[in-house]
Amino acid sequence: MKSKTVRAISKARSVHLIDIENLCCESNPTTDHVRQARDAYFEKTQPGDNDLFFVTVSSKVNLEAAVFGWGHASFSCQEGHDGADILLAKMMLEDDLENRFDKVYLASGDGGLAPFAKSLMNKGLEVEVVAVPKTLSFEYRLLGAQVSYLWLDFELAA
Repeated sequence: MKSKTVRAISKARSVHLIDIENLCCESNPTTDHVRQARDAYFEKTQPGDNDLFFVTVSSKVNLEAAVFGWGHASFSCQEGHDGADILLAKMMLEDDLENRFDKVYLASGDGGLAPFAKSLMNKGLEVEVVAVPKTLSFEYRLLGAQVSYLWLDFELAA
């Protein structure tokens, strides 16, 4: 396949950067919580067949729930406070996303990621933040990116 064709195919897809603990509003989500969050997320974002998913956690304890609850994705763990956010920030800085994708979905309401999302927008990449309203930091309201709210059944019951 010609490199021009490969670039065209890769640019016709999105990447989904997911902090599953933030998306589930839980520091230790269960497999069911992850599944519910994934289902609500898919309904909200309507991902394409060629989209890529990177799911991060900040504790090895949560890897099992993430893997069995989310399914087809790449999974990463960095132990410690904000470990999942650090992994997402590294991806936004180092993974050349602007040359590989049309759009980035950032599934985290953590305001510490807003400057990294802004840097992608400054490079011409479309960014959409998907978050549960109670986890959405004020920084995203100032960012200028599209923000989509995710309403989860278990979050409403809490």
